[in-house]
Amino acid sequence: MDSYILTYSALNGVLIGAMYGGIALGLSLIFGVLRIVNFAHGSFLMLSMYIAFWLHHWLGWDPYASALVAVPVMFGLGYAVQATIIAPLIRRERALVVEPISALLLTAGVYIVVDNLALMAFGANVRSVPSHIEQTTLSLGDYPLNTFRVVGCVSSIAIAAALSLWLARTDMGRAIRATAQNRDGAAMSGINVGQVYNTTFGLGCAIVGAMGCLLAPFIPLTPSVGLSFGIKSFIVVVLGGIGSIAGSLVGGLVIGVFESIAAQFVTTPTASIFSLALFIVILLVRPQGLMGKR
Repeated sequence: MDSYILTYSALNGVLIGAMYGGIALGLSLIFGVLRIVNFAHGSFLMLSMYIAFWLHHWLGWDPYASALVAVPVMFGLGYAVQATIIAPLIRRERALVVEPISALLLTAGVYIVVDNLALMAFGANVRSVPSHIEQTTLSLGDYPLNTFRVVGCVSSIAIAAALSLWLARTDMGRAIRATAQNRDGAAMSGINVGQVYNTTFGLGCAIVGAMGCLLAPFIPLTPSVGLSFGIKSFIVVVLGGIGSIAGSLVGGLVIGVFESIAAQFVTTPTASIFSLALFIVILLVRPQGLMGKR
């Protein structure tokens, strides 16, 4: 194998992996605080991509500008889903600890409803959201890079840095961290745990809303587009370390680079299978994930 092709594959893997990590950030945040696997995570990504599509179709907005609408809309939707659908399940549990399987089934139901409503409303046609950016490639030495992937990679890292800073410097961020460490202790300290849960879920959906707008210019849009990203996000979160912001990015980079290089030797679907094998091996060796703590 030519070294140029391997290096080029690794660079593309870094770009794709960073976006995997960016998509997984919201899932990791929700799981780290609520201990709930949001199976509808990919559905929220799909909805934000449709927001970008319709804003471009009706108003001519660039998909990147549509994040100004998609982020607050997805925050409100996530907040509402947590407050009206998931919160009653938490309150029903006497120990205020949700059984993983019941929460998984609940969010799986949300995924089925959202995806099928999208199919009914928008149809199964494949759509695209063109950007106004005309220069579609950038050069890094001898390597041409897709401009949209570069924007997605840089934005993912910026979102992770902003989230980390917000969690460390704001009152709500500190309340979220305290609740993630010890919910009962946070409640005894006067923190409104229910409000923290709602905000955390909304924030996780807002992040994936931003990522949907970043993916829209180069990912074909259908009502089922979110499923594969949702599954990939779960792998990235567990691989990087549940609840770890840095772990999400590291896990995404590992999966992205591994799949990109493996695709040079085998077909792309087979490369995805190998990434699952890598996921299993790492969990056997390091169950807490690459950046997780015991």
